[in-house]
Amino acid sequence: MPLLSIIIPVYQAKKYLGKCIDSILNQSFLDFELILIDDGSNDGSERICDEYTRKDNRIKVIHQVNQGVSGARNTGLKYASGEYITFVDADDWVGVNLFQECMKIVERYPVEVIYHGFTKDIWKNNTVSTVKKGISGVEGYVSRKEMKDYIIRSNGQLNPQVYSYIFFRKLLDGLNFDIDMPYAEDSVFVVQALTKASAYYFVKNESYHYNARTGSAAYRWQPKIIECYKKSFNTLICFFKSLNFSEDDLTRFIAINIINGYASLIYNLCLPTCTLKLREKMKILKRARKDFKFDKYKKYYKEKPTSLFEKVKTLLTFGHLEIILILLGPLYCRK
Repeated sequence: MPLLSIIIPVYQAKKYLGKCIDSILNQSFLDFELILIDDGSNDGSERICDEYTRKDNRIKVIHQVNQGVSGARNTGLKYASGEYITFVDADDWVGVNLFQECMKIVERYPVEVIYHGFTKDIWKNNTVSTVKKGISGVEGYVSRKEMKDYIIRSNGQLNPQVYSYIFFRKLLDGLNFDIDMPYAEDSVFVVQALTKASAYYFVKNESYHYNARTGSAAYRWQPKIIECYKKSFNTLICFFKSLNFSEDDLTRFIAINIINGYASLIYNLCLPTCTLKLREKMKILKRARKDFKFDKYKKYYKEKPTSLFEKVKTLLTFGHLEIILILLGPLYCRK
């Protein structure tokens, strides 16, 4: 049985898949299995998967009818035999020592969740700029009891991207990705795992490279986005409540996440793939403000914008002038 199972959902990723798989096979850490879930690709990705199985016996390929990324990840969970499990997206790549550094930790600590951060590679006109998304608290071992202090130090904000975590396999028993969520499904999965866990480790290693490209699912408008946000927020609130925060801290953390989520909703409405009319967009924002009690929670938001652009964005959002952000469109969509 391998120590680590690496699951990659694959769909129409021919352009990026080879680099992704090579980055895993070149890892200094060797005790892993690589599970490729071909989710009904017809662009040649399916052949690339089969070719790699002939190169390395640590690679398994499962071909299935398209079920979406959540269905593909769930299939990977069924076939994984490693003591620990992690996920990699087919258009991303991984630094050579990432898994070596992370898996050394399990030899010293009985951890159930390892968080390692990531680097966001932002492509524009064939040039790339990078933004590191690492730990916001103290690096190292964190017990369930200490998790409360860690979240206070990080001001109630988590990075719930599933590809930046490694999970103890038994922790995931009974957990699956929600196939009915086209957005934030990984956030719900991660927070559910965090809620079950009793020991965590935070590593300062952002050598997982997330490929932020305009053609990816993250840059497509999702009509069910409000429903997805609701489930994500409710899952996060359950996690916070399980840690027995004071009422003031709990309210403040809920406020921060709701307002950040609202800003993300505005961003999604500005995407080129969102073809809704201006009136429809404003109707969605009005509904979101009501559903998430935006005006109730905004007084608890204490975050200070770090740039002029962020200051203007925050001022417009809190002043009910989101229409200006919507009209700015592409300018607001920069990240």
